[in-house]
Amino acid sequence: MFKKSRERKAAARRHRLIMAAARCIVSRHVIYGEVTRAIPAEVVAYLFGQSSLRISEAEAVDYLNAVLVDRGYPLLASSTPAGEQQ
Repeated sequence: MFKKSRERKAAARRHRLIMAAARCIVSRHVIYGEVTRAIPAEVVAYLFGQSSLRISEAEAVDYLNAVLVDRGYPLLASSTPAGEQQ
């Protein structure tokens, strides 16, 4: 019971951290008017620097796309087909 609760909390924290990193990267690019130049490697590096959390670039693309679509910008090309898990 407690294990599942801890796992859910850890997953929610991880999601919040990655979304915050993606928002930060997109915000920086918005300021300089070059949103289409945001790349997944920036999210990966920023996230590792802030929280020592490691993610793949494919996962970073998903999070960047979530932020971009929320702000009305075009999506980045994904390395996996829609809905496919790695």
